[in-house]
Amino acid sequence: MFFGRLIVLFLFVALLDGCTCCAYLNHMFNAERLYEEATELRTARLDSVPDETQSYPGNEESQKYEKIIEKGSRVLERFPDNKKRTAEAVFLIAESYRHKADWPKAITKYDEYERYFADNDSMRAVEYQRAYCLYRNQEYNISRFALEPVVASKDHPYYFQGLNLLSLLNEKSEVPEQAIAALEALLADKSGTPYMKGKAHFRLAGLYFKMENWDKAHEHYNAKEIENLNDRERQTAGEQSAECLVNKTEYLKAADEFKALYKVEAYEKQRSFYLVRIAECTLLAGKDADAFVIFNKINTEYPKSESSARSYFNMGDFEQTKKLDYELAMSYYDSSYIARSISEYGIKSRERRNALRNLVSMRDRNEEILEKNKDSIPNMKSFFKTEFMIAELFLLKLSEADSAIARLTNVIEKSDDSASVMRAAYARAFIYDEFLHDPDTAEELYKEIIEKYPNTDYAKQAQTNLGMHVTMKTNEDVARDRYMVAESLWTVASEMPVSKMDLVDSAYATAFAAFDSLYREYPHTQSGIQALYMKAIYFQMNPERVDSAVAVYRNLRDNYSQTPWGKRAVYLLNTRATITDDELARLRTRTAKNIENLERKSKQYYNELNETPEEKKSEIISKEDEILENTYNSMYDFE
Repeated sequence: MFFGRLIVLFLFVALLDGCTCCAYLNHMFNAERLYEEATELRTARLDSVPDETQSYPGNEESQKYEKIIEKGSRVLERFPDNKKRTAEAVFLIAESYRHKADWPKAITKYDEYERYFADNDSMRAVEYQRAYCLYRNQEYNISRFALEPVVASKDHPYYFQGLNLLSLLNEKSEVPEQAIAALEALLADKSGTPYMKGKAHFRLAGLYFKMENWDKAHEHYNAKEIENLNDRERQTAGEQSAECLVNKTEYLKAADEFKALYKVEAYEKQRSFYLVRIAECTLLAGKDADAFVIFNKINTEYPKSESSARSYFNMGDFEQTKKLDYELAMSYYDSSYIARSISEYGIKSRERRNALRNLVSMRDRNEEILEKNKDSIPNMKSFFKTEFMIAELFLLKLSEADSAIARLTNVIEKSDDSASVMRAAYARAFIYDEFLHDPDTAEELYKEIIEKYPNTDYAKQAQTNLGMHVTMKTNEDVARDRYMVAESLWTVASEMPVSKMDLVDSAYATAFAAFDSLYREYPHTQSGIQALYMKAIYFQMNPERVDSAVAVYRNLRDNYSQTPWGKRAVYLLNTRATITDDELARLRTRTAKNIENLERKSKQYYNELNETPEEKKSEIISKEDEILENTYNSMYDFE
């Protein structure tokens, strides 16, 4: 009997254990199945983007990861003591958070895995993935530390991925040389997979491209391992490879590479762009007729498109800059705007067209002036002002720095106005410096300005642009220094005790003399005008010199009314009240209304006074009907 009960108990325990095992298997089976389905969605998503960091899971994929996390959490709740089962659950939860781009939670789960399951088989993957999540969470220093065991040995299964991540970390720390060294080490190892080597070539090419090392960038973009990347990455590599050749001025070779991309069926959506680049490279190579044939092909096959707008813009730019046929150029710019008005090139074309129209108008006007004065260049400000405007249009609106320089040189050589010549000379030097990036010519022109026009604002700015110690002083600078000296003398006088009146008068007289000499020598500077105002203050302090003060204030009012001291003089001289015509009209209207109101009230008063007692009606108001109107309106509503 005893043995029978023991057998029954044993069978019952075995049944419970079997049910528990089934529950575990059910949760983990569903979690793993969901993970496989999510992985398929993720793979399809990443195949359509060139960079994993620019793509995030969609709604369906995210929901599957949420269910995986839910299933894994149930395993952790029901089997906390089963190390093998909980390790698998924690790993799947961490991976799901990583694929959802929830980096902080993924890092927490990876830390938990290392703390409790460091001897598990998945620990090698955890080491790399945790470092990657730290990198994506912008914790670069900690990521570098976490990556050390991954790149310490080539036996690590994630060694090559680790080198790639190390290069990313070096790039983020603005050390591209170290990033390149890490990627070169990855390529030097023969045991790396073709895919990882392709990624390394792609990354290296991008780094070299940023450093403008076109030869190295072109070499890596054309590496054999690039074939192992997805379509978007191979397409990007092909485009960047061709752009490297453009930057090397090997235009026909670049056109050939774009032609090869044009023939790939997978890149069909970009064919119009490739045609534009082929035409642009052909045009840069000097084959104008061939380029225009391709441009016209684009305009025919892709009308009303951004590519067509860009094509017409290039045709207009060629006619404008090379042929100088502004009328035809404006026609092409109009076609570009019509093709795609909201595109970048449509907007630029409209700006160019408007600028050319203004340019042609101003050029014709100046040429007409020259035709009327064949013997000599007219010394007129309007003529050279127009020349400045033409130069500005060439530089800022038409991107023709050389034409702008030609116009400015014309002003420098033919104008008799020194102010215009200085302005044109500085503008020419600045264009060489900032727009043409010719520091040698700019330096020569800046030094010429310093030599020819010392003690001017242009000379000061030229010294600043050259990085020199500014030694030039304009009249404004000298006047400002003189004013500070005079002001200090005035301050000394104002702080003297009244008991020393003789010394006070002498000190004020000394300060007055300083202000007076400053104004006489620099009457049109701001400090000189302020010194004149201080003279008026000095005269006002002496009762016998009031007339002199008034004379100075009138001088300020009449000649410097736009300055703060001129405006102050206007206020001080306006001693009597003034009234405008509008104010006088409003005053008369109010007066007439007041008189009319008074007459009406007066008439009403006398009418009531002459009434007999029988005619007056008594008004009886009961307590119930009485209303005390003590509101704001009733108290002040006299009418």
